[in-house]
Amino acid sequence: QRIRNADRAEDILSKLEEVAETEATKDNGKFLLHATPYNIAIQARVQTIAGNNRSSPKNKNDKDENEQIMLHAQSILDHMEYEMEVTPDPYTYSILLHAWCKQSCPGHKGEKAADYAEELLRRRIEDVDISKIYDEDITMRSHKRTQDDIWPNVKHYSLVLKAHAKTKSAGGARKALALLSEMERRFFDADVVDDVVNNDPAITDYHVDQKDVAKPDIVCYSIVIDAFANSRLLEASSVAHRLLCAVETKYEAGDVSMKPNTRIYTAVILSLVHAPFLRDGESETADNNFSEHVNNAQRAWSILERMKKNDAPPNSFTYNYIINCAAQACHDVANQRISFEIALRAFQELRGKSSHKPGIDACHPDSFTYAFMLKACKNLLPPGSLSTKVMSETFQECCSSGYLNDAVLDRLWQGVSKKTFYELMDKKPSTYSTSSRGNALKSYAPIRADELPMSWSRCCNFVKRQSAKRAMDDMSWKNGVKLAVK
Repeated sequence: QRIRNADRAEDILSKLEEVAETEATKDNGKFLLHATPYNIAIQARVQTIAGNNRSSPKNKNDKDENEQIMLHAQSILDHMEYEMEVTPDPYTYSILLHAWCKQSCPGHKGEKAADYAEELLRRRIEDVDISKIYDEDITMRSHKRTQDDIWPNVKHYSLVLKAHAKTKSAGGARKALALLSEMERRFFDADVVDDVVNNDPAITDYHVDQKDVAKPDIVCYSIVIDAFANSRLLEASSVAHRLLCAVETKYEAGDVSMKPNTRIYTAVILSLVHAPFLRDGESETADNNFSEHVNNAQRAWSILERMKKNDAPPNSFTYNYIINCAAQACHDVANQRISFEIALRAFQELRGKSSHKPGIDACHPDSFTYAFMLKACKNLLPPGSLSTKVMSETFQECCSSGYLNDAVLDRLWQGVSKKTFYELMDKKPSTYSTSSRGNALKSYAPIRADELPMSWSRCCNFVKRQSAKRAMDDMSWKNGVKLAVK
């Protein structure tokens, strides 16, 4: 049905073009085509993409077919601009950039989609630069252009940045950083559109000049930091920290729109989990938390302190990443002790924030918390009675809280003796001696969560039920819509 609608939209557009050409021969200047009908045709074609409701395509054949559909939709823009000489508007580019962004995903095809998105963005940037060259009167240009006329706008840039970030690759992270750097350079070098407020000596508050290019906002920085946090690059944590410092500097200078939020701080902590912090000649921070003599766990905790200082409330992800960062194996005994103390401090602080309402409280221990804590015990505590006691108590609290899953069982299996493991399960080893997964791979527990009392994993089941309920509601809504249009 959507394919038929797209074909029909293009047929109607062709008839409109014929009418416009006929009226032009009659010197009728009142009938002129503009971007709206082309936008409708492009949108209709984009909606024929397979898996349009998913964030990214899953099947290889779908990816190939979707790429052809996207190129077809973009050919409408080419025809509109170069053959019909109709000027596109910001919405034209938003449709195509958003569609390319949805096609972006890990892998070659996803990276290609992100590159297509950037090529389209640069096409508009080049048009703007060329128009500025021909328009030499800066004063006239300043009065002629308003903020609504400035595009590509920050949303266009953020779509391309997101497309690169979704590839979760080293190349995608570097391309996103390069584009963000270019945004900053263009904004710094741009002409002021309207600086009336800045010329008023009575106004002393912080003021951002209204310029004729997009200003990088907090979303742009957040996307690029996320890209590096997931890139696994060696320099990921260093780059993420520099970007965080840039955001904090802008905010401290008075730009309230650049206030760092929970997501940005949490992403920087995640980058410390995936990559060690590498010093590259940058100066140390004012609080000296990133000196050469601290480990990644201390750096993660210092970021948590900065979050609290800037009124960015930490959530479960924040504490989980700190525990996971501290749990990374290190050979220095002194560092192991410091890291475990930080993991334990984060665990206890998160427990103190919990309201024991699963699925409602935004900051409480979950399955990841307990799995990472067990990982920290195994990697940082010496084997013996203390390690066994802490891991046993952590596991028992996990069960009483209802957050037991297979990952927690696997971590416990790796950290305690078989005897202790089966005692905690209240089962005999012979009962599960034939478990294929546990016998085949020693890293996996021979008992799965669904074989244990349901109360131990009730909160995990609650989350699953909520997800299933949302999916069922969406399906019911779609079925209702189908019935309504019949």
